[in-house]
Amino acid sequence: MLRLINILILFIASAATAAASTATAGDFGCRWMSHPAPDDTSHVWFRRTLVIEEQDMPRTAYIHVATTGRFVLYVNGRNVSTALFTPDRTPNDTTVMAISYDVRRFLRPDSNTIALLYCPSTRTRRQVSVSFYGIAADSSHFATNDTDGWLCRHADTWQTHDGGEAMNRNTYPYRWTDTDQPLALWQTVEQISTSQHHNTTPPHHHNTTPPQHLNTTPSQHNTTSTPISAEDICGYSPVHINPLVDNAAHMRRIYTPLFTEQSADTLIVHLVPNERHLIRVTLRGCRRGERINIGNLHYVCTGEIDEQAFARFTPTSSNTIIITGDSHFQSEQVQEVESICL
Repeated sequence: MLRLINILILFIASAATAAASTATAGDFGCRWMSHPAPDDTSHVWFRRTLVIEEQDMPRTAYIHVATTGRFVLYVNGRNVSTALFTPDRTPNDTTVMAISYDVRRFLRPDSNTIALLYCPSTRTRRQVSVSFYGIAADSSHFATNDTDGWLCRHADTWQTHDGGEAMNRNTYPYRWTDTDQPLALWQTVEQISTSQHHNTTPPHHHNTTPPQHLNTTPSQHNTTSTPISAEDICGYSPVHINPLVDNAAHMRRIYTPLFTEQSADTLIVHLVPNERHLIRVTLRGCRRGERINIGNLHYVCTGEIDEQAFARFTPTSSNTIIITGDSHFQSEQVQEVESICL
């Protein structure tokens, strides 16, 4: 039954846009979605699975994401871009930003899971809006941005009130980006339409071309090579949208520490100066539930033979990282420290 529903969803979306030559951009209203209980610290996993039969595989396929925070987009378990996260915001920036990705090569016949890790910049119900569009196998154009079928749950990482980040993979020990995963504790997303916000600012549609006529030439980072107005995809502009071309956090280089000092079971790691770092630490021999502090990262161990602790969205500009832990922590558990420079 679920398979049939998903097929019908794709069929309806394709049929609706096949006649898009008479449609305006306003027909594609942005659908914002959020966790039912949004806050300003919890990272959120969003996911939706679509079924595409082999004979219905689209000729082109793009995913457009608008957000007030930062995110990482996956299709069938693979990060669709080379970015560590998108966008690379300045502190306290909550401007709505949007970007499109070419995802055709990530699709496969049968089940396809679109998954997104979201990090908030503020408490809001306008967390993400996702549109899936392109050219179908029969050369018709399709576009869907409804929230039907989208599920969410709090991720195993979150922001801390001291400006850092925390990670506890014990809360959900599965590959949440893959199709066949237990979803018993996942929730239906909360939907909110753009018209519920900024009603005093009327939409201004300077371009009435529907989504299928967008310039979708992929760039080296799998995004559109020219700026795309959110009006083209979402059909509105009551809030300012900054089109992104390459406003993302990319890994420039991985450094090893300059040197490390040890005092009892405290490690002081000296990093390459004048850089923004995401710290990644390889651990061995830790107990499940053991707590380790790695600079601005608070990590809860899984107890696996080898495990990696790393911050996803919280770079640091500090030249030194202090590693400490609870009563079970021993400095010998730290096998490797890497500085991922943005």
